This record gives sequence, structure tokens and C-alpha cells, in this order.
Amino acid sequence: MDHTFVIPAYKDSPHLEACITALKTQSQPTNMLVATSTPSAYIQSVAAKHNIPYYVSPRPGGIGNDWNFAINKASTRYVTIAHQDDIYQPDYTREIMAAISNYQHTKPLIAFCGYIDMVNGVERKRSLNATVKNLLLFPFYVKGAITSKFVKKAVLSLGDPICCPSVTIDRVNTGDMRFSEEYSCVLDWAAWLQLAQTEGSFVFVNKKLVKHRIHIESETTHQIQNGKRQQEELEILSGIWGNNIAKLLSKFYAKGYGDNNV
Repeated sequence: MDHTFVIPAYKDSPHLEACITALKTQSQPTNMLVATSTPSAYIQSVAAKHNIPYYVSPRPGGIGNDWNFAINKASTRYVTIAHQDDIYQPDYTREIMAAISNYQHTKPLIAFCGYIDMVNGVERKRSLNATVKNLLLFPFYVKGAITSKFVKKAVLSLGDPICCPSVTIDRVNTGDMRFSEEYSCVLDWAAWLQLAQTEGSFVFVNKKLVKHRIHIESETTHQIQNGKRQQEELEILSGIWGNNIAKLLSKFYAKGYGDNNV
């Protein structure tokens, strides 16, 4: 199987083992590895327990550095950054790889799917964020693979509706793409915008194959509370729309932060 889940483990997450356990139950077997810039006996023991390769970054840094290091440790063409807090449905790999195969003629850059929010372990049925993101993804409900640079960028122009842990990257078609180390929150959005200007397609699987965990200790919650997320989102929006329109969009976008209250 030419696919790897790379898990950038950060500190001693109590959800790490649940994530790994879910990945081990994939209906289409794949590869896994754990990488970290915050090595600990706990992370190493979990990796050893499940017989998963374990790597320690020689250059501790931010999230971008952690993700890039983890991806570089994979030897496969296709890579999914499995966030340690999240849960993958058993058919994730099979569905994603089947979609990539079906649209191979469009030169897939990334393939992604829908997701479910889990707030303190309970699935959330609806939210403002989910409604807005579904609207932004409308072109993908019409066509499963989009190659148009204009449409790819348009989907991302008002926010990031692509759930990062649901994304599988084709390392051949994306070339030397790296996640920016300048951001700590919107680095995935910045990466998708960069790829939107590249020849190739974004492929969407219209199934909720990932459960995204929202909890008080999550990095997303921290970034919202310290204001870093809004600051970075404003920077991305300014690059698309200019400062004045970006400020208006940022205020609207911030209304969705309430969905991360736990």
C-alpha cells in the first residue's frame, strides 16, 4: 500500500492511542509512523506498544516544522497527517485511495473528505462552522474533482472548508510543497491556497470519514483563546481581498469560534 498515516505527536495527548487504534482498524491496510519534537517516554511507549516507527525531530519548532518532518519520514507517495486527537473511520483509506484512483487522469494534488465534530466525546449534529463550510464546498458536490485554478481558489477565498486531518497528499504531484513555519494555526489553509495555483486537481469524497475531536486542551482551542487564530486568518484574507474587506470577513468568520466552546 503506497500510503502512510504520519502522526505528529505533541506532548502526552491522552487521545494518541485511540487515534492509533482506529488507524489499525482500516479496512484497507496501510502504514503508520509517529514523529515528535516533544519526545517523551509516553509517546515512545505507545509507538512501541503498537509496533509503529518512532522518530524524534532534531530541530524542535512549530507545527509546520513538525508536519514537514513527519511527512519527510514517510517513504510512500501518499501521506495523510493524522492529528493525534482525531478518529478515522475504518473505510477512510479505502475511500480516499479509490477516489484518487478514479480521478488519476486529473492529476490529484490532494484528496479529502467530510468530517464530524466530536465535542467532549459527543458527536455534534450541526454548527455554524459546518454549515458555512458545506456552502463553500458546493462546487465539489457538483463535481468530485476540480482542476480549475480559479474554482480551487474560490472555494478557499472566504475561509478554509478543507478539514486538514481528512487530507491525503500526493507527494509526486505536489512536488516540494512544504507547510509554512510562519503560521501556527492557518498553515494548512495557506498550503491549500498555494496548491490551488498548481496544475492538478482537488478531489473530494462526500462522506464523513473523520471524527474531529474538540476539547479544552486542543491546539485549536488554545489558538482561539490567545487570539492567534484570528490574527493569522486576517493575514490570509488580506492577501486575497485586501485589508478593508478582509477585516469585515474576519469579523464574520470569528462568529464561528463559538463552535469550539467546550
